Amino acid sequence: MRSTFKNFLGTGGAQRFALLGILVLILLLCLIAIPEFRSWRLIASMINSQSIILLLALVATIVLRTGGFDLSISQTMVGSAALTIVLIKADVPLAVAIPLAIVLGAAVGALNGLLVVGIGVDSFVTTLGSYSALAGFAYLVTNSSIVAGVPPELVNAVRSEVLGIPLVTWYAWILALVLWFVYQRTPLGRYMLFVGGNPDAARLAGVRVKAVRFGAYLASGVLSALVGLIFLGYFGAVDPGVGGQYMLQPLAAAFLGTTAIVIGRFNAIGTVVALYLLIVGITGLQVLGAQTWVTNVFYGVALMVAVAASKLAGRKRALR
Repeated sequence: MRSTFKNFLGTGGAQRFALLGILVLILLLCLIAIPEFRSWRLIASMINSQSIILLLALVATIVLRTGGFDLSISQTMVGSAALTIVLIKADVPLAVAIPLAIVLGAAVGALNGLLVVGIGVDSFVTTLGSYSALAGFAYLVTNSSIVAGVPPELVNAVRSEVLGIPLVTWYAWILALVLWFVYQRTPLGRYMLFVGGNPDAARLAGVRVKAVRFGAYLASGVLSALVGLIFLGYFGAVDPGVGGQYMLQPLAAAFLGTTAIVIGRFNAIGTVVALYLLIVGITGLQVLGAQTWVTNVFYGVALMVAVAASKLAGRKRALR
Protein backbone atom coordinates (compact mmCIF):
# COMPACT_ATOMS: atom_id res chain seq x y z
CA MET A 1 0.00 0.00 0.00
CA ARG A 2 2.81 2.38 0.93
CA SER A 3 4.62 1.49 -2.30
CA THR A 4 1.50 2.21 -4.34
CA PHE A 5 1.09 5.59 -2.65
CA LYS A 6 4.73 6.47 -3.36
CA ASN A 7 4.29 5.47 -7.00
CA PHE A 8 1.20 7.64 -7.18
CA LEU A 9 3.14 10.67 -5.90
CA GLY A 10 6.11 9.83 -8.08
CA THR A 11 4.03 9.95 -11.25
CA GLY A 12 2.63 13.34 -10.28
CA GLY A 13 -0.68 11.92 -9.10
CA ALA A 14 -1.01 14.34 -6.21
CA GLN A 15 -0.30 17.30 -8.48
CA ARG A 16 -2.65 16.05 -11.19
CA PHE A 17 -5.60 15.89 -8.83
CA ALA A 18 -4.70 18.87 -6.63
CA LEU A 19 -7.12 21.19 -8.42
CA LEU A 20 -9.92 18.67 -8.02
CA GLY A 21 -9.05 18.39 -4.34
CA ILE A 22 -9.22 22.17 -3.99
CA LEU A 23 -12.62 22.19 -5.68
CA VAL A 24 -13.93 19.55 -3.27
CA LEU A 25 -12.44 21.40 -0.27
CA ILE A 26 -13.95 24.77 -1.26
CA LEU A 27 -17.32 23.13 -1.91
CA LEU A 28 -17.24 21.43 1.50
CA LEU A 29 -16.32 24.70 3.21
CA CYS A 30 -19.17 26.46 1.45
CA LEU A 31 -21.59 23.70 2.43
CA ILE A 32 -20.51 24.03 6.07
CA ALA A 33 -20.30 27.82 6.30
CA ILE A 34 -23.03 28.95 3.89
CA PRO A 35 -26.52 27.49 4.43
CA GLU A 36 -27.60 28.48 0.91
CA PHE A 37 -25.12 26.01 -0.53
CA ARG A 38 -27.09 23.14 0.99
CA SER A 39 -29.82 23.75 -1.57
CA TRP A 40 -29.77 21.54 -4.65
CA ARG A 41 -31.37 24.43 -6.51
CA LEU A 42 -28.25 26.57 -6.00
CA ILE A 43 -25.89 23.73 -6.93
CA ALA A 44 -27.91 22.98 -10.07
CA SER A 45 -28.00 26.67 -10.93
CA MET A 46 -24.20 26.90 -10.69
CA ILE A 47 -23.76 23.89 -12.95
CA ASN A 48 -26.34 24.84 -15.56
CA SER A 49 -25.63 28.57 -15.69
CA GLN A 50 -22.02 27.95 -16.70
CA SER A 51 -22.70 25.46 -19.49
CA ILE A 52 -22.24 28.01 -22.29
CA ILE A 53 -18.92 29.13 -20.79
CA LEU A 54 -17.86 25.51 -20.37
CA LEU A 55 -18.63 24.83 -24.03
CA LEU A 56 -16.55 27.84 -25.10
CA ALA A 57 -13.70 26.86 -22.76
CA LEU A 58 -13.59 23.38 -24.27
CA VAL A 59 -13.60 24.85 -27.78
CA ALA A 60 -10.76 27.18 -26.78
CA THR A 61 -8.54 24.21 -25.87
CA ILE A 62 -8.53 22.99 -29.49
CA VAL A 63 -6.41 25.83 -30.88
CA LEU A 64 -4.53 26.33 -27.61
CA ARG A 65 -3.39 22.70 -27.74
CA THR A 66 -1.76 23.35 -31.12
CA GLY A 67 0.14 26.36 -29.79
CA GLY A 68 -2.15 29.14 -31.03
CA PHE A 69 -4.90 31.43 -29.79
CA ASP A 70 -8.48 31.89 -30.91
CA LEU A 71 -9.93 34.95 -29.23
CA SER A 72 -12.83 35.07 -31.68
CA ILE A 73 -14.82 32.14 -30.31
CA SER A 74 -17.21 34.21 -28.19
CA GLN A 75 -17.99 36.58 -31.06
CA THR A 76 -18.35 33.69 -33.48
CA MET A 77 -20.95 32.35 -31.08
CA VAL A 78 -22.81 35.67 -30.96
CA GLY A 79 -22.45 36.24 -34.71
CA SER A 80 -23.88 32.84 -35.61
CA ALA A 81 -26.71 33.30 -33.12
CA ALA A 82 -27.47 36.75 -34.52
CA LEU A 83 -27.46 35.50 -38.10
CA THR A 84 -29.77 32.62 -37.20
CA ILE A 85 -32.38 34.72 -35.39
CA VAL A 86 -32.39 37.39 -38.12
CA LEU A 87 -32.89 34.76 -40.83
CA ILE A 88 -35.71 33.21 -38.81
CA LYS A 89 -37.37 36.61 -38.41
CA ALA A 90 -37.13 36.94 -42.20
CA ASP A 91 -39.15 33.71 -42.52
CA VAL A 92 -36.17 31.58 -43.51
CA PRO A 93 -36.80 27.97 -42.38
CA LEU A 94 -34.84 26.80 -39.35
CA ALA A 95 -33.46 23.92 -41.45
CA VAL A 96 -31.82 26.53 -43.70
CA ALA A 97 -30.83 29.10 -41.05
CA ILE A 98 -28.88 26.60 -38.95
CA PRO A 99 -26.58 25.38 -41.77
CA LEU A 100 -25.92 28.99 -42.79
CA ALA A 101 -24.87 29.81 -39.22
CA ILE A 102 -22.49 26.84 -39.27
CA VAL A 103 -21.10 28.02 -42.61
CA LEU A 104 -20.40 31.39 -40.99
CA GLY A 105 -18.42 29.65 -38.24
CA ALA A 106 -16.53 27.57 -40.79
CA ALA A 107 -15.70 30.70 -42.80
CA VAL A 108 -14.36 32.46 -39.71
CA GLY A 109 -12.28 29.44 -38.77
CA ALA A 110 -10.96 29.04 -42.31
CA LEU A 111 -10.04 32.73 -42.53
CA ASN A 112 -8.25 32.59 -39.17
CA GLY A 113 -6.42 29.45 -40.29
CA LEU A 114 -5.45 30.97 -43.63
CA LEU A 115 -4.01 34.10 -42.04
CA VAL A 116 -2.25 32.34 -39.17
CA VAL A 117 -1.11 29.11 -40.82
CA GLY A 118 -0.92 30.08 -44.46
CA ILE A 119 0.51 33.59 -44.20
CA GLY A 120 2.07 33.51 -40.74
CA VAL A 121 0.19 36.34 -39.05
CA ASP A 122 0.28 36.21 -35.25
CA SER A 123 -2.72 34.24 -33.96
CA PHE A 124 -3.46 36.72 -31.18
CA VAL A 125 -3.64 39.65 -33.61
CA THR A 126 -5.58 37.70 -36.23
CA THR A 127 -8.28 36.36 -33.95
CA LEU A 128 -8.58 39.67 -32.10
CA GLY A 129 -9.29 41.20 -35.48
CA SER A 130 -11.89 38.51 -36.19
CA TYR A 131 -13.41 39.21 -32.80
CA SER A 132 -13.82 42.90 -33.61
CA ALA A 133 -15.16 42.24 -37.12
CA LEU A 134 -17.72 39.74 -35.83
CA ALA A 135 -18.82 42.20 -33.14
CA GLY A 136 -19.56 44.69 -35.90
CA PHE A 137 -21.31 41.99 -37.92
CA ALA A 138 -23.60 41.16 -35.00
CA TYR A 139 -24.56 44.82 -34.59
CA LEU A 140 -25.12 45.12 -38.34
CA VAL A 141 -27.49 42.18 -38.79
CA THR A 142 -29.46 42.91 -35.61
CA ASN A 143 -29.62 46.66 -36.29
CA SER A 144 -27.91 47.21 -32.93
CA SER A 145 -30.86 45.85 -30.98
CA ILE A 146 -31.81 42.78 -28.97
CA VAL A 147 -33.68 40.31 -31.19
CA ALA A 148 -36.05 37.72 -29.73
CA GLY A 149 -38.46 35.18 -31.18
CA VAL A 150 -36.60 31.86 -31.17
CA PRO A 151 -38.60 28.89 -32.52
CA PRO A 152 -39.77 26.49 -29.80
CA GLU A 153 -37.99 23.60 -31.54
CA LEU A 154 -34.62 25.20 -30.89
CA VAL A 155 -35.55 26.20 -27.34
CA ASN A 156 -36.69 22.67 -26.51
CA ALA A 157 -33.51 21.21 -28.00
CA VAL A 158 -31.51 23.19 -25.45
CA ARG A 159 -33.70 23.65 -22.38
CA SER A 160 -35.43 20.26 -22.17
CA GLU A 161 -34.27 18.23 -19.19
CA VAL A 162 -32.87 14.72 -18.96
CA LEU A 163 -32.64 13.34 -15.42
CA GLY A 164 -33.45 16.83 -14.18
CA ILE A 165 -30.51 18.42 -15.99
CA PRO A 166 -31.01 20.69 -19.05
CA LEU A 167 -29.70 19.45 -22.38
CA VAL A 168 -27.33 22.42 -22.61
CA THR A 169 -25.36 20.95 -19.69
CA TRP A 170 -25.38 17.50 -21.24
CA TYR A 171 -24.00 18.98 -24.47
CA ALA A 172 -21.10 20.49 -22.52
CA TRP A 173 -20.34 17.22 -20.75
CA ILE A 174 -20.56 15.25 -24.00
CA LEU A 175 -18.16 17.65 -25.72
CA ALA A 176 -15.77 17.25 -22.79
CA LEU A 177 -15.84 13.46 -23.18
CA VAL A 178 -15.37 13.66 -26.95
CA LEU A 179 -12.39 15.99 -26.62
CA TRP A 180 -10.95 13.87 -23.81
CA PHE A 181 -11.10 10.85 -26.13
CA VAL A 182 -9.54 12.76 -29.03
CA TYR A 183 -6.78 14.30 -26.91
CA GLN A 184 -5.86 11.22 -24.91
CA ARG A 185 -6.77 8.24 -27.07
CA THR A 186 -6.20 9.18 -30.73
CA PRO A 187 -3.15 9.96 -32.89
CA LEU A 188 -4.71 13.33 -33.75
CA GLY A 189 -4.64 14.36 -30.10
CA ARG A 190 -0.95 13.44 -29.87
CA TYR A 191 -0.21 15.28 -33.13
CA MET A 192 -1.92 18.41 -31.79
CA LEU A 193 0.17 18.26 -28.65
CA PHE A 194 3.35 17.63 -30.63
CA VAL A 195 2.61 20.56 -32.95
CA GLY A 196 1.84 22.86 -30.02
CA GLY A 197 5.03 21.89 -28.20
CA ASN A 198 7.57 21.87 -31.03
CA PRO A 199 6.23 22.39 -34.58
CA ASP A 200 9.68 22.05 -36.19
CA ALA A 201 10.31 18.68 -34.55
CA ALA A 202 6.77 17.59 -35.44
CA ARG A 203 7.39 18.52 -39.07
CA LEU A 204 10.62 16.51 -39.13
CA ALA A 205 8.74 13.57 -37.63
CA GLY A 206 6.33 13.59 -40.57
CA VAL A 207 3.38 15.33 -38.93
CA ARG A 208 1.43 17.58 -41.29
CA VAL A 209 1.83 20.61 -39.09
CA LYS A 210 -0.05 23.10 -41.27
CA ALA A 211 -2.97 20.73 -41.76
CA VAL A 212 -3.26 20.09 -38.03
CA ARG A 213 -3.12 23.80 -37.17
CA PHE A 214 -5.55 24.81 -39.92
CA GLY A 215 -7.93 22.03 -38.89
CA ALA A 216 -7.84 23.29 -35.32
CA TYR A 217 -8.98 26.77 -36.38
CA LEU A 218 -11.64 25.32 -38.65
CA ALA A 219 -12.97 23.07 -35.89
CA SER A 220 -12.91 26.00 -33.47
CA GLY A 221 -15.01 28.11 -35.83
CA VAL A 222 -17.58 25.40 -36.54
CA LEU A 223 -17.96 24.41 -32.89
CA SER A 224 -18.25 28.07 -31.84
CA ALA A 225 -21.11 28.48 -34.32
CA LEU A 226 -22.81 25.40 -32.87
CA VAL A 227 -22.39 26.90 -29.40
CA GLY A 228 -24.08 30.00 -30.83
CA LEU A 229 -27.13 27.93 -31.72
CA ILE A 230 -27.17 26.49 -28.20
CA PHE A 231 -26.77 30.02 -26.81
CA LEU A 232 -29.74 31.15 -28.90
CA GLY A 233 -31.94 28.32 -27.69
CA TYR A 234 -30.89 28.79 -24.08
CA PHE A 235 -31.57 32.53 -23.83
CA GLY A 236 -34.28 32.82 -26.47
CA ALA A 237 -32.81 36.09 -27.76
CA VAL A 238 -29.58 37.69 -28.95
CA ASP A 239 -27.94 40.82 -27.60
CA PRO A 240 -25.24 41.83 -30.15
CA GLY A 241 -23.10 43.38 -27.42
CA VAL A 242 -22.87 40.33 -25.18
CA GLY A 243 -19.76 38.77 -26.75
CA GLY A 244 -17.34 40.59 -24.48
CA GLN A 245 -18.90 38.96 -21.44
CA TYR A 246 -17.84 35.54 -22.74
CA MET A 247 -14.28 36.31 -23.78
CA LEU A 248 -12.30 36.07 -20.53
CA GLN A 249 -13.94 33.22 -18.62
CA PRO A 250 -13.36 30.42 -21.17
CA LEU A 251 -9.66 31.29 -21.45
CA ALA A 252 -9.29 31.41 -17.67
CA ALA A 253 -10.83 27.94 -17.36
CA ALA A 254 -8.75 26.52 -20.23
CA PHE A 255 -5.44 27.79 -18.81
CA LEU A 256 -6.30 26.83 -15.25
CA GLY A 257 -7.21 23.39 -16.58
CA THR A 258 -3.56 22.81 -17.52
CA THR A 259 -2.77 22.52 -13.81
CA ALA A 260 -5.01 19.46 -13.44
CA ILE A 261 -5.28 15.88 -14.76
CA VAL A 262 -2.66 16.33 -17.51
CA ILE A 263 -0.18 18.82 -16.06
CA GLY A 264 1.14 21.50 -18.43
CA ARG A 265 -1.20 20.52 -21.25
CA PHE A 266 -4.56 21.82 -22.36
CA ASN A 267 -7.02 19.05 -21.64
CA ALA A 268 -10.78 18.63 -21.48
CA ILE A 269 -11.34 17.18 -18.00
CA GLY A 270 -8.96 19.66 -16.37
CA THR A 271 -10.92 22.47 -18.03
CA VAL A 272 -14.18 21.15 -16.59
CA VAL A 273 -12.69 20.95 -13.09
CA ALA A 274 -11.18 24.44 -13.42
CA LEU A 275 -14.44 26.05 -14.51
CA TYR A 276 -16.44 24.52 -11.67
CA LEU A 277 -13.75 25.59 -9.20
CA LEU A 278 -14.03 29.17 -10.45
CA ILE A 279 -17.82 29.26 -10.31
CA VAL A 280 -17.99 27.72 -6.83
CA GLY A 281 -15.54 30.33 -5.55
CA ILE A 282 -17.39 33.21 -7.23
CA THR A 283 -20.81 32.01 -6.10
CA GLY A 284 -19.58 31.63 -2.53
CA LEU A 285 -18.29 35.20 -2.52
CA GLN A 286 -21.51 36.55 -4.03
CA VAL A 287 -23.70 34.69 -1.53
CA LEU A 288 -21.59 36.23 1.23
CA GLY A 289 -22.43 39.67 -0.15
CA ALA A 290 -19.67 40.47 -2.64
CA GLN A 291 -20.58 42.86 -5.46
CA THR A 292 -21.09 41.67 -9.04
CA TRP A 293 -17.77 43.22 -10.16
CA VAL A 294 -16.02 40.51 -8.13
CA THR A 295 -16.69 38.10 -11.00
CA ASN A 296 -14.50 40.02 -13.44
CA VAL A 297 -11.76 40.52 -10.85
CA PHE A 298 -11.88 36.84 -9.90
CA TYR A 299 -11.65 35.64 -13.50
CA GLY A 300 -8.93 38.17 -14.34
CA VAL A 301 -6.74 37.14 -11.42
CA ALA A 302 -7.48 33.46 -12.11
CA LEU A 303 -6.37 33.89 -15.73
CA MET A 304 -3.06 35.48 -14.68
CA VAL A 305 -2.42 32.79 -12.08
CA ALA A 306 -3.44 30.05 -14.51
CA VAL A 307 -1.12 31.26 -17.28
CA ALA A 308 1.78 31.53 -14.83
CA ALA A 309 1.05 28.06 -13.43
CA SER A 310 0.81 26.65 -16.95
CA LYS A 311 4.21 28.10 -17.86
CA LEU A 312 5.80 26.76 -14.70
CA ALA A 313 4.29 23.31 -15.24
CA GLY A 314 5.61 23.30 -18.79
CA ARG A 315 9.10 24.19 -17.62
CA LYS A 316 9.10 21.44 -15.00
CA ARG A 317 7.99 18.93 -17.64
CA ALA A 318 10.76 20.10 -19.96
CA LEU A 319 13.40 19.64 -17.23
CA ARG A 320 12.43 16.03 -16.54
